[in-house]
Amino acid sequence: MNKLSMVRVLSLSAALLAVGSAQAHSPYLLPNLFDLGKRDHVTVQGSFTEEFFSPDVVMKSDDYHVVTPAGAKVPLTPVYARDLAIVEADTKEAGTYRISTGKRGGRTAKAAWVDGDWKFLGPKEAAPVGAKTYEVTSITMAEVYVTQGKPTEQALAPRNTGLEYRALSHPNSTFVGSDVKFEVLFDGKPLAGHAVSIFGGKALSADQKPLAEVTTDKEGRFSFKPREPGVYLAMSRHRPTPAQDGQRGVSYTYSVVLEATE
Repeated sequence: MNKLSMVRVLSLSAALLAVGSAQAHSPYLLPNLFDLGKRDHVTVQGSFTEEFFSPDVVMKSDDYHVVTPAGAKVPLTPVYARDLAIVEADTKEAGTYRISTGKRGGRTAKAAWVDGDWKFLGPKEAAPVGAKTYEVTSITMAEVYVTQGKPTEQALAPRNTGLEYRALSHPNSTFVGSDVKFEVLFDGKPLAGHAVSIFGGKALSADQKPLAEVTTDKEGRFSFKPREPGVYLAMSRHRPTPAQDGQRGVSYTYSVVLEATE
C-alpha cells in the first residue's frame, strides 16, 4: 500500500449507524500490505471503530486464522492491546490468503420483534405494546485478502455457514473504474434483497455517509465500482426471524476490506 493509499486509509470515516444497527462500533481487519510482493509474512490489525481505520475497541476472538492458497485453515495467535488486536500470518507460499477473525460472539441485548425487524431496547425502555421480546446475541466476522505473487482462487471458497461474502471478482485484483462483485450468503444460501453499505473516504468527518448503499439482486449478488485509488470496506448485517418463542435472536455482521489500484 503506497503513501497515498495510507492517507486514504487513515481518513476513511465510519458513519456506520446508517447500516441500521444499534451497535455504534463496527469491525474491520487491515493489513500492512494487500500486495505482498515476495514478502514471507503479513501483519494485520483488528478492531472495532466508529472512524475507519482508527482503532477504538480491541477485537478479541478465539478463531483468528488464515486460509492459505492451498485452502488450509491455519490458526493465528493474536496479541491484544487495549485498542486493537495484531496478528501475523506466514505468506511463504505464492498465492492469495484469506485472513479472518472467524465467527466471534459479542454482546447480548434485549430487543423486540416489531413489523418484521428487531427494535433494540435501552436499559429502561419498554417494548411496544404486544411485541415479543428476545435476547439477541451479536456474531461478527471481519475478513481481508492479501496476495503474494499472482492472485489465486482457493482461499476464496465460501464456508457455507453464517453470514459471508463470496467473491465473484478477485479482491486483490480490484481496479478503479471496474466492478467489484460479491455474492452474499447465509448458511450457504444467497440472500436476495440484502442491504450492503460501501465505505471509502477522503476528509475525516463523523457525518460522512457511505459511498454507496446497494441491495443484492435475486441471486444474492451486488457490485460497486471504485471511483479512485484507496481502501474500501463493504459491510452488512443480517438478523433472521427467531425460530421459536423464547429462543435467542442473532444479529450477524460481516465486513471485508479491499484496496483499489489504478
